[in-house]
Amino acid sequence: MKMIKNYMQGDPMKTTKILSFISLLLLFSIITGSTYAQEEISEAEANQQAVYIDAENLKYEEEKTILGGGVTIRKNETTINAVDAELIREEQKMFLENNIAVDYPDGKVFSDRLEAMLETEEYIFTENVRLEYDLSEEGKNMLLNSEYLRIFGDDKSFVAEDNVVIDYDNQKFRGENAEYDGGTELLVLTNNVEIEEGDDWVKSDKATFNLAEGEEGYTAEGNVRIRMLLE
Repeated sequence: MKMIKNYMQGDPMKTTKILSFISLLLLFSIITGSTYAQEEISEAEANQQAVYIDAENLKYEEEKTILGGGVTIRKNETTINAVDAELIREEQKMFLENNIAVDYPDGKVFSDRLEAMLETEEYIFTENVRLEYDLSEEGKNMLLNSEYLRIFGDDKSFVAEDNVVIDYDNQKFRGENAEYDGGTELLVLTNNVEIEEGDDWVKSDKATFNLAEGEEGYTAEGNVRIRMLLE
């Protein structure tokens, strides 16, 4: 440093050149660091959007890819397993069938068929659907059976239809339709609703349950009928 100082004091022209050289070095360092950071961010974003597919065999056709012999699909924290699948490349959509098993952060789903929108992470399950939904970290779970189930949104809200049966907190709920809002944690059953608790039951047109941690009870509306067994 002392040599550079003496060198700079000796010749103003050399001083200017040295300062310019140092400025260029600093500018190059800033640009390089910024570019490296952008590359790291871009790679992280790419990993968030990436879909990984494993299969025993593959047939590539004009508009779709046919996969068989056991298929595994991974995106973010969701893993899907099936025997057979078709990938519609342009629509970024998959149709899967036979022994569907999906594992995602809020639970597990099993069914015979599945339509998966890969980009939006919307999943439509049909035929012999079984949902094991984790409602809290304390292990309070909900088991749902139906013939149709659509899971969507960042909060994993869902809509179930056709002979919906739900087991939750030692109660059994039945209805033709069920809607669950993952944001508010409200579950709404409609059409031929029946709530069983032991030998007692409540029937109505609609019932609303607050499944948030620490909340209990429900409300029933429309043609409410109660059966209570007296001891």
